[in-house]
Amino acid sequence: MNIDNNRMYKQRAEKLESVKLKIDDIKSKMSRIEKEILEIKQLDRDFTFKDSIDRVKKRKIYKVDNIIFFNNLMYQRFLDKNLYSWQEAIEYGEKLEISGYRGWRLPTIDELEVLFTKQSRVNSYGDSHYIIKDFLESMPTDSIFWSISEENEPYAWVADFSRGYDYWRAKKLKYHALFVRDISTP
Repeated sequence: MNIDNNRMYKQRAEKLESVKLKIDDIKSKMSRIEKEILEIKQLDRDFTFKDSIDRVKKRKIYKVDNIIFFNNLMYQRFLDKNLYSWQEAIEYGEKLEISGYRGWRLPTIDELEVLFTKQSRVNSYGDSHYIIKDFLESMPTDSIFWSISEENEPYAWVADFSRGYDYWRAKKLKYHALFVRDISTP
């Protein structure tokens, strides 16, 4: 009996050792897998962060009929070549209807500045403008546009897309108007 017990103990010890080795192997694999999972999670965080930053950098522009949707605003897509005093532009915008939408207005200078580009682009007419490509073809040669932003009583800010900067001018002068509408406006 003693021999059988010894053999059983020996077999048991071998089996335990084998199981212990398998458990150690599994623990080692689990540790490597957990490390890989942490690396994947870090990559996910990095990707999500980069994707968020890229979305902020990228301009989401949608064109529908005669409207460009950009930065929570509707912009008049096709610009007319008419010239207006500042007050005339405001009054014209109040009556304007584009693609069935009313409630158009002159943009703030900030709402015009987002359309500037760092480098000028040339349209098919040979005119050079510092404006995003979506407006390039409909730009008049003398592309100075009123904003609703006032400097003081007799002056308001304009965006000059042919020169690539903004400044203020007397409200009685005649310039172009690009009208915008808040998307949330009913």
